[in-house]
Amino acid sequence: MIYDLIIAGSGSAGAAAGYYASRAGLNVLMIDAHHPPHKQGAHHGTSRLIRYAYGEGEKYVPLLLRSKALWQEFEQTAGVKLLHPCGVLNAGPRGSGFMENIRTSAQRWSLNTETLTAKQVQQRWPEITLPEHFCAVYEQDAGYLSAESAIEHWIRLAREQGCGQLFNCPVTAIGRQDGLQKVTTAEGEYFGRKLLVSSGSTVQTLLPGLPVTPIRKVFSWFQADGRYSENNHFPGFSIELDDGSQYYGFPAQDNALKAGRHDGGQPLSLNQPRPPFGSIARDGSECFAFLRQCLSGVGGCLYGESCSYDMSPDEDFIIDTLPDTPDCLVITGLSGHGFKFSPVLGEIACHFATQGQLPDSVKPFSLQRFTG
Repeated sequence: MIYDLIIAGSGSAGAAAGYYASRAGLNVLMIDAHHPPHKQGAHHGTSRLIRYAYGEGEKYVPLLLRSKALWQEFEQTAGVKLLHPCGVLNAGPRGSGFMENIRTSAQRWSLNTETLTAKQVQQRWPEITLPEHFCAVYEQDAGYLSAESAIEHWIRLAREQGCGQLFNCPVTAIGRQDGLQKVTTAEGEYFGRKLLVSSGSTVQTLLPGLPVTPIRKVFSWFQADGRYSENNHFPGFSIELDDGSQYYGFPAQDNALKAGRHDGGQPLSLNQPRPPFGSIARDGSECFAFLRQCLSGVGGCLYGESCSYDMSPDEDFIIDTLPDTPDCLVITGLSGHGFKFSPVLGEIACHFATQGQLPDSVKPFSLQRFTG
């Protein structure tokens, strides 16, 4: 059998691609080394923020707005609540690049945002204390996503639409044969007209030349009472401190507030398992200084998990076909902020499989930026 699209790596972007491509009537095979949703990549941990006024750069906003529409559509199709618009507070030193990107993207795209001083933030949310020289941008429409549930339903609906699924089966090699993409696994060889490589932090096992570094990250849940809950209108947050460190978090659920540090982390070896949470002494205390400064009413660490980022050199996505291989699309380098884009990445992969082209919106994410 010759597939229209083979997907090597069926976590977030790959799961969405399987759903959209099979919905379009393509003959699709999804492959993954584990059984998604799983805890070996970057999509586990129940929740992910979705923000639109984007500190990582205005170039992401068109993709974000399309993703928002696709999330809302998919909720209706799947019959499940995935998008929770609890609001997100973005904050950092006045004039920082992060905050200027947020302000610029909000203004350019007429996003529903509100600019606040540190004092105004504390008046609205007494639980949050920011330094006086900080500014904040509150996004009422932003919030969080139910991450693992989304992948579960993409996988389910893709299967119901006739998509082939080969899980718990690593891809060992990719290549070309007789004008087709050839994918080798322990279960055999498979051939497709198009190939999507979306295998996250392990992408270099298939494409060792890609400029991607696998990084171990952790996130934790901390003691927090009802003041920090969504019922009390406590928002998600993305806060940069004076030293450039960046922290994120969510409204508390069941008296536990999830938070993590976006920057930092430990390089991973492709040949070794990722160390679990707690195997490095500072895992549980990574957020303590931030919490003491900005969320002083939050208590100690209850538990946590580790995950894997696929980091590009500039922390921007890589969405491109391989040089001299126009029928192989790579989506990688999501650098810890990619999950919210999963629907639009899946849609882009579907368009690639049907039309053989990529939209202009992904030109900033080309591999050419690393080669000049």
